[in-house]
Amino acid sequence: MNKITKYLSLNILKSRFILGYGLILFTMCSGLFFISNDQDKAIIGIHNVLLILIPLVVMIYTVSQIYNATDFIRLLLTQPIKRKFIFFSQFLSNTLVLLLVQTLAISLSLILFSDGSYLLTIFINVFFLTLIFSSISSLIAYRINEKVRGIGITIFLGIYFLAIYDGLILLLIQAMSDYPIEKFGIVLCLFNPIDLCRMLFIFKMDISALMGLTGAIMQQFIGSNLGSILIYAVLFIWILVPLALASKCFIKKDY
Repeated sequence: MNKITKYLSLNILKSRFILGYGLILFTMCSGLFFISNDQDKAIIGIHNVLLILIPLVVMIYTVSQIYNATDFIRLLLTQPIKRKFIFFSQFLSNTLVLLLVQTLAISLSLILFSDGSYLLTIFINVFFLTLIFSSISSLIAYRINEKVRGIGITIFLGIYFLAIYDGLILLLIQAMSDYPIEKFGIVLCLFNPIDLCRMLFIFKMDISALMGLTGAIMQQFIGSNLGSILIYAVLFIWILVPLALASKCFIKKDY
C-alpha cells in the first residue's frame, strides 16, 4: 500500500495542473493582501475564495483522476493486492498531494504578508474541505460508471453545497420570518460542510456581531466547548460516511 501511494503521489506531483493550481492559489492569496490595506479584510477575502475554489477543484480533480486511472486500477487488481489497499492508496495519493499543494501555497502567502495569526484556522478548514469533498467525489466516481454523468453530478453537487443549499435556507427563513427559527437554521447548517467551516472561521475572527440576532445565537451555541466539539464531530462524519460508502462501492465494483 505504501509503495502504491508513493508512486501515485509522485506521479500526480508531476502534473502541470497541480503545479498551476498551487501557483494560482499563491498568486490569488498574495494579490488580496496587495489589494486590501487591512490584514483582516484580506484574510476574510482569502477564506471566502477558498470556500468556493477548494470544493470545486477537489471534487472535479478527484473524479477525473479516478476515471482516468481505470486501466491502472485494473492492472493492480490482477496482482495479489487487497482491494481496500488499492482504494486507500488511490484516495490518499490524491488527497495528500492536494493538501500539500494547497497548504504550501496558502501558508507561504500568509507567512509573507501577514502575522500568521489565522494560519492554523485556515489550515484546519482546508484540511476538512479537502477530505470531505474528496470522499464525496470518490463515492460518485466509484458508484457511477459513466465518466460524463459522474462529472456532471459532481459539478451539480459542488454548486448545490456552494449556493443552492444556502439559497433554500434563506427562502425558508424568509417564508417563516414570523417565527423564531434561528436555532433551526443553525441545525440546517450541519448538513452543509462549507457552512460549518464558515461558521468556525467567523467566530475565530470574532465578527459574529455583524450577523445580528442569528450571530448572537450562533455565538452562544458554537462559542461553548460542546458546540465546537459537535461541529468537529459532524465534519469528521462528513469525511467518514462518504469514504466508507466509496470503499464499499470500490470493493464490489466489477472492472
